[in-house]
Amino acid sequence: MNENEERAFRETYQFYAKWRETIIETDEQWLDFARDVQKTGADLEGNQLGQRLLSAAVESICDLYKNGMKPMPAGYFGREDL
Repeated sequence: MNENEERAFRETYQFYAKWRETIIETDEQWLDFARDVQKTGADLEGNQLGQRLLSAAVESICDLYKNGMKPMPAGYFGREDL
């Protein structure tokens, strides 16, 4: 793997990890998310792999909030429905 590919994975992972651990509940948090997408996208400009990984990460985060749902924190075991 070359340096640009490593950077694409690293920056996308950092983006995903940050927003996967954050439960977005306010409009301001959604604005912060959008700003972070823009910043990370700019950092990865010209890096096709990075752009595609970032797109997949954004879609995955958005899927967690589909139809008004809110994700449980990763690794959460305190489910009451089991």
